Amino acid sequence: MIKKIFLTAFGIFGCILCSSLVVYAEEVQEEATPAKSVKYSQNFITHLVSCKQYREEVPAEMSDNVITPTFVVEGWKNGKCVYVNYPKEAPENKYVCRFTKEQLKEISDVSKKDQTIPEVYKYGGMTYTADPLSVLFTTYMNDSNVCTAPPPPPAPNPIPEPQEAAEPAQKS
Repeated sequence: MIKKIFLTAFGIFGCILCSSLVVYAEEVQEEATPAKSVKYSQNFITHLVSCKQYREEVPAEMSDNVITPTFVVEGWKNGKCVYVNYPKEAPENKYVCRFTKEQLKEISDVSKKDQTIPEVYKYGGMTYTADPLSVLFTTYMNDSNVCTAPPPPPAPNPIPEPQEAAEPAQKS
């Protein structure tokens, strides 16, 4: 009887230990996996490199939230192709890019690379990896000569200083 209880307890303990190791391994693996980059459809790239009006929304799950990047090709304005990128959930956070014909050619050339082979790039002292198109778009987004970033949020209103009550006028 004691042997049966011991074996049962040992079996339960073994199952708990094994399952906790599997959960730990899964958690470590999830943390080590780099974030997925946004993928650009061939339809979007075709419209962008030819600078024809187009709009595309691509829902993506990030940190248990769904974010919908919106890509809009507005067309040629003042000799440059205007492209707008913003999250559907926060349209005020627009990046507006103005691409030259040479930059559109570079986008076309990079789109022909194997997007499953990640490239490494550095930004702000950090090193990242992403598909070639995401690396190129990130490079453009961080170049103020090509893309304008959304304006920073307004500064919070300072707390007003308490004002002393005016003394009542004395009667003479």
